[in-house]
Amino acid sequence: MSGGMAMDLAGVIERVRKLAGRVSNEESTKQHLILPVLGALGWDIFNPDEVEPELSTGEGRPDYTLRLDGKAVAFLEAKSTRVPIFKGRRIDPSHARQLTRYCFDWGVELGILTNGLQWALLKAFEPGKSVDERIILAVDLMGQETAEAAERLRWLSRENILNYRDIPLEYSRIPTQVPARTLSVSTLLRTHSTVTSFSQDHIFRTLYVFAREIPSLPASAVPVRELLGADLKGYQPSGVFVKLNGKWYRVDIAYGENWRGLRLAWSSITAVVVRFLCDKGMCGLPEIGQFITRQYPQTHPEWYAKIDKWYLRGPGNGEQAVRVFHELERHLGIEIALEITNARS
Repeated sequence: MSGGMAMDLAGVIERVRKLAGRVSNEESTKQHLILPVLGALGWDIFNPDEVEPELSTGEGRPDYTLRLDGKAVAFLEAKSTRVPIFKGRRIDPSHARQLTRYCFDWGVELGILTNGLQWALLKAFEPGKSVDERIILAVDLMGQETAEAAERLRWLSRENILNYRDIPLEYSRIPTQVPARTLSVSTLLRTHSTVTSFSQDHIFRTLYVFAREIPSLPASAVPVRELLGADLKGYQPSGVFVKLNGKWYRVDIAYGENWRGLRLAWSSITAVVVRFLCDKGMCGLPEIGQFITRQYPQTHPEWYAKIDKWYLRGPGNGEQAVRVFHELERHLGIEIALEITNARS
């Protein structure tokens, strides 16, 4: 693969990570995450002779058929970002079975299963081998360093896909390593066992974040101390930044559970910052009224998020969020800044 393509692919991976928390359904996953990756891998996504959507097979319609010289070489099945492809160290067998049925019906040897963030290349059929044993390649864009993810993904390129027999064996293992300076969680789509360690926890919302170190605070971000007393009616947050140990991080939502319509908003922004701080080992938070408390909520617990030992009630507006953040700054010696936009514009 050429250096130019590798560089473009790395840039696309970075963009996909930024968009991950804002993509919630399968169609937007395909448009904003999957197709850009395929394009960076050298596939002509605007040419139906190369990337054909919704080909009819006897078992249904795979989302995309990848073709070389008119011949189908792989079927790609897409899922929403909210649907995990990997569960722990295994692939979700229900999704894999659907994909391999398409492949078997048409005699296509390769299947690609992805939610835009997690990617798996499967050999569609091989006597005596289970689905997990037929994984040729596994990639987790949120759980691997950019260079490592790009190195694995390049095997799905137009140039390399037919060379799948040369893929190193270790690339078939589902990634579990977390880049400390990129992610703040063990994996974007982790299993539910940690979240539901207490029987009542299933009623609470929660979320996971990824945080990227940035060289300096962008000019568009406003320190929280400058927002104290400001009239934020009609405004919504579009970015949140935390300065910790002398370094600024941009923190974005990666994935949520039990949280309908999850996006960056005043109601979710406290949970975003608390998740980041706890992932960085700073769980000695101050109690701040109903917004950050250790007390189990007696009424409407479904309105609360639970992160570590904390119950979080989302601020109802920008003024409340700013006050909560100012208290966190005072107690923890950190700095927080926000990008805000006019919701009416």
